Amino acid sequence: MSTVNDLSFTHLVTLIAVFENGEFTAAADELGIAQSTVSKRIATLESAFGLRLFIRRAKSQLLPTPAGKRLYSCAAEVLRQWSDTVYHMNPHNFRKTPFSLLLSHTASSTLLPKVIRGLNGLLDTMQFSAHTMNSDQIIDGIIKKQAHMGIIEKPVDTDMVRLDVLGEDKLVLAFNTSAETAASAASASQASVSHHHGNSSTSRNVFPDISSDTLWLLRESGSGVRYFTDMFFRTFDISPTHMVELDSNEKIRSVLASGVGCTVLSENCVPPNVRTFDPGEAFIRHFYAVTPNTGLNPDQHIIAEHIMELLR
Repeated sequence: MSTVNDLSFTHLVTLIAVFENGEFTAAADELGIAQSTVSKRIATLESAFGLRLFIRRAKSQLLPTPAGKRLYSCAAEVLRQWSDTVYHMNPHNFRKTPFSLLLSHTASSTLLPKVIRGLNGLLDTMQFSAHTMNSDQIIDGIIKKQAHMGIIEKPVDTDMVRLDVLGEDKLVLAFNTSAETAASAASASQASVSHHHGNSSTSRNVFPDISSDTLWLLRESGSGVRYFTDMFFRTFDISPTHMVELDSNEKIRSVLASGVGCTVLSENCVPPNVRTFDPGEAFIRHFYAVTPNTGLNPDQHIIAEHIMELLR
């Protein structure tokens, strides 16, 4: 029977790899060791603590037990502190710090300028890059440590990454007059309207009578906007029959600006001369900072915290 005296950092590193990959094979590939070695190290941990850490699910998938989750959290903190110590002891590390930021399409268009302005004084000490993708891709990239930080607006429930709440983002129904029935459009033209952020978009409190043959402009599944668009359809009992799926907010904005279609979109992204409807507080969402539980060096932690402060 193993004891805690038989454990080493390699056991903790292996636990983290298994937890984050959800299977022995992927963890072995990440660590560059045999799957049997991974299995043996996890068995040693379970024997030392007298607790089961993972439960096998369908095929080769593993589900962490409550004990596995606790040990993962503690192991991640131990390795973070040790990695910080090693980093500070190596003089070659004090060069330009690589930092890759992943942003959702809404975050890219509304928050990235603020991030760049806020980092301007630090860019000489960084190798900074920013990439746009949907929320699911960002979460996957952070879990796999393909980037150092992500910004999303889709709520997620996972122990695999750290989430920090940032600022709010208000979603509206954005639509062209051509999307309304004739009666609804006539009513809207007589109603009082308010200007939208200084442009000529108009907002109304009465739900528009959207024509049944209206073209709905949708983001792809996995994006934060699509998550809330599906919620919008459920909330207002809408079953659209004419839809087109576009993989970026900019494409949706350009189609809207041409006078075609309707969509659920961030209020800050609505083109001029496009009408909007406020669907209520349920569609005020938060941006979230996503960072890996392990793997950031001290300078990258500082950069990530600085970006969070800029966006709160």
